[in-house]
Amino acid sequence: MTRQAPRLNEALGEIAEALNSSLASSEKLRLLVKVVAYALGVHGCSLMLLDAQHKRLFHLVSHGLSQRYLTKGFIDSEQVVEETAEGKTVVILDITTDPRVQFQELNHQEHIGSIIGVPLKIRGDVAGTLRAYNRTIREFTAREQEFLTTAANMAGLMLHSRPIVEDERRPSEAAKVDKAHPVALDSQFRPSAFGHPSEEEFARLLDFYQIDWLYEPRSFLLDSGEGKSEMFTPDFYLPGLDLYIEITTLKPGLTREKRRRVRRLHEQYPEVNIKLLAREDYDRLLAKYGHGPMAGAKTRGVGKVLFSTPRIHKRVRQLAKEISSDYQGRHLVLVGVLRGVFCFMADLMRALTIPADVDFMALSYFQDKGEAAVRVTEDLHVNIQGCHVLLVEDIVDTGMTLTFVINYLKAHNPASVKVCTLLDKRVRRLADISLEYVGFEAPDEFLVGYGLDYEEEYRNLPFIALMEAKLQEADSRA
Repeated sequence: MTRQAPRLNEALGEIAEALNSSLASSEKLRLLVKVVAYALGVHGCSLMLLDAQHKRLFHLVSHGLSQRYLTKGFIDSEQVVEETAEGKTVVILDITTDPRVQFQELNHQEHIGSIIGVPLKIRGDVAGTLRAYNRTIREFTAREQEFLTTAANMAGLMLHSRPIVEDERRPSEAAKVDKAHPVALDSQFRPSAFGHPSEEEFARLLDFYQIDWLYEPRSFLLDSGEGKSEMFTPDFYLPGLDLYIEITTLKPGLTREKRRRVRRLHEQYPEVNIKLLAREDYDRLLAKYGHGPMAGAKTRGVGKVLFSTPRIHKRVRQLAKEISSDYQGRHLVLVGVLRGVFCFMADLMRALTIPADVDFMALSYFQDKGEAAVRVTEDLHVNIQGCHVLLVEDIVDTGMTLTFVINYLKAHNPASVKVCTLLDKRVRRLADISLEYVGFEAPDEFLVGYGLDYEEEYRNLPFIALMEAKLQEADSRA
């Protein structure tokens, strides 16, 4: 055992002790990056997350890095982000010669020589990277990489085990957190206080629609053109939309000043998307991205967003990748049962990287000798004999209807029949069926949106939400 090994083992023990402590999750992560930096003897350490589109990396918590370095902007180097998203260890031995380095000058000013980053995974999915920064050119040993990987896995456990905002909940509410659902990473680290009540109001609105946000993550240096310079820090950044937001309170003097800053930022950083929002602009912004009352989608009666638009799209892409791999070289036919499945089916088929035929069926329900029965009202138009059929469902609960459809399809002599469902309401299961591809496990609640309806409404919501309990109770009494 090398002299370094005890120090690394001791550091892992300290991190494990913190993981099992009553510290807030944010404090656990800050302790983790500090311990990692000391154990490796490096200049700094940072926990970085991928944005919703896996196109950028941003700092979540760090140790030993200056504020100027942390607010330099997001890492969007194509190769670095791609390697990170694929779960690869990224080693930059010499920042002065590696073409992947994005901020050469700032790295030089920060006195960084070498960088190593290992994958950060949450429930098996790559969510970011744990990075170590050394002042001189340095090769990290296999033992050090193993240590960094273990620390990254512990960070993943911290992020998944409980939301950072848990301390703000009453104990009874905290106990209701569904541990099967990953936490919203980008909006976990709440500021201790907002600069203005309007910012807090906007943050709550973003939370309702599960739009990830960061508060004041980056400062921009603005040149006034008169030999003077100033720093401008927009209030919010929305990673999923690649958009900065500056909130104004409508006070004329303050609004004029903010408009001037936004205009200067547009001129000097044309690649940066930023909007200045007054209170009445909130709904217009949300409507542009398919949210809120002005989006043309009824939201009255929606109690809580369960699966956000970015989260659904990410999961659909993952399912499509699995299906494309499994059915490579085979004749695949996607079959959907109308009507709730049409949103999921459209997104899934477009994300596939293999050829596939698509067809739909329609069913109706009737009473036969006092018992509920199913019949096909619109049959397939594609001949599925000898083909590999993937039955695509929006939601599976009891499984009784699904069993009927599977048997109906098998009567047409396909090579195989498997099932892909976006939502699995397993708690309601009666029939013994196998689901090969599942998007999310759904709670035993009434869900609407993304094709799911309540009395033919809410299908066009871009997210999946719970219905308000009062509305459901009124419907059951009626």
